[in-house]
Amino acid sequence: MSQVPVSEVVETKALDIQHDTDPAHDHGIARRIPHIGHAALFFMLAFFMVNLCVLVVFTALHLKLESVEKHPGYALASQALAYALTLGVSIWGFPRLWEKPFWRGIHWNALVAKRRWYWMVLTGALLSAAAQTALHFIPSPDTTPFDGLIQTQHGAWLLAAFAVLLAPLTEEIAFRGFLLPALATAYDWLSLERSPAGLRKWESSSAHSASAMVFAAIVSSVPFALLHASQLQDAWGPLGVLYGVSLMLSAVRIRTHSVACSTLVHATYNLSIFVVIFVSTGGFRHLDKLSR
Repeated sequence: MSQVPVSEVVETKALDIQHDTDPAHDHGIARRIPHIGHAALFFMLAFFMVNLCVLVVFTALHLKLESVEKHPGYALASQALAYALTLGVSIWGFPRLWEKPFWRGIHWNALVAKRRWYWMVLTGALLSAAAQTALHFIPSPDTTPFDGLIQTQHGAWLLAAFAVLLAPLTEEIAFRGFLLPALATAYDWLSLERSPAGLRKWESSSAHSASAMVFAAIVSSVPFALLHASQLQDAWGPLGVLYGVSLMLSAVRIRTHSVACSTLVHATYNLSIFVVIFVSTGGFRHLDKLSR
């Protein structure tokens, strides 16, 4: 009986942009960027910048630091300045540490967002609608620290600009660009088989396992929600909704391999909220309607 030759099966894998899979152009051991150390450095920088900017702004205006909650406008200005400085220092510093461009290191992948922008915008709008609907059935605080900003048309525009432009960019870079892949790397390292084969696997590719990305999405969404706790008066219901929003943003980042995509969804999510406020208050001219 003659044997039927079996054709060779070639397994197709996703491109690993941090490690060349072609042996002829191999660059050595795969580098994992960003890892936990990089994420810790970024968040320490952000923490330092926030405190520094609050100190500088309130000292310059001769205000007591204990009165931050009484001056939401200055607090917002301090936060915006801190976000901008954190991004500026990171864009300048991390490429020197990584020896690669900042945007490539955090998997920004703007081309994906450019090609799928309409899906990202639709996702952000639907996510916002779902979250706002859920909040109608959940006890929420009557007032928030930023309510003072929405008492004037000028303040409403400033808050909208910050929430739609700077906040999504900085927060997505922090949580989906740094923390999520760092946690996934830590998970894969802890679950790695302690054998020569496991070491070879670790050194040959920096790609994350599916279970690592799921773990990272679940864990990284906790600090993301807690970041907004003070804005929601520590109300667990709204924080739970925000946690779900973070999971969705993480899913977009994982599915598209693009922080630019999750940033666009995040920005659209926030924009949808302010569009509703804009329409219901006649272009921020009748903000008293919000308290009715």
